[in-house]
Amino acid sequence: MVWGSRPATGRRGARVGWLLAAALALTAAACASIEPGVESEHVPRTASATPSPTAVATPTPTATPEPTPYDGELAMMRIPALGVEAPIEAIGIIEEINELDVPSPRNVGWYYIYDKPGFGTNSLYSAHKDWWPDILGPFNRLTDLEDGDHVIVVMDDGREYVYEVFFQRRYETGGVPMGDLIRPHEAENPELLRPPDEEWAILITCGGDFIPTEEGGAGYYVHRDVVIARLVETRSGDSVRAVESAN
Repeated sequence: MVWGSRPATGRRGARVGWLLAAALALTAAACASIEPGVESEHVPRTASATPSPTAVATPTPTATPEPTPYDGELAMMRIPALGVEAPIEAIGIIEEINELDVPSPRNVGWYYIYDKPGFGTNSLYSAHKDWWPDILGPFNRLTDLEDGDHVIVVMDDGREYVYEVFFQRRYETGGVPMGDLIRPHEAENPELLRPPDEEWAILITCGGDFIPTEEGGAGYYVHRDVVIARLVETRSGDSVRAVESAN
């Protein structure tokens, strides 16, 4: 049996510039390698305390502050339609080569240099399709997802962010619109332009044609599969535990 995405020697990858909207690297290990250095669109906000320069006879009601997004750790990704329950690991930059890291074979990687779920912007994930010689990665069947399927990110306090799939696309490696995927609020492609009132989860893996570099062994995929899902529900840890207890 032939397995793909098989790094037989260390991690490799070509850097991909988001400003040029270039493609993902054409190597086995760098299944979702992209150019680091893109600042998150999320900027923490602090309430203004500037007093009014004139006295007001009737006190002005104080506005209710927006709830602070949860800043805990990402624990697990569940994709019910695919039977996936995989740990999430935070991954970032390989400093020696200034490239984004890739996750362990059985984990989903979340790029911590971008936003966490729940902050109203977008979070970026990658995982392997498979790993030589016999590991099926969490995103092995990513292309089976259909509109309406759920992607659930579970946090360390038990809360769940539920995303609904609405976009599935396979790209040739040189045609992946990484700039639009990383910063969809500024996307040039209208299809990838994220409305200001939506939050997205973006999932990327290898796919398509497999090119072996060793007979019956290592090789690489020449396509990339992308799935995008929008946040439709946030479940508190207490509500999740209550449902689990009832069942």
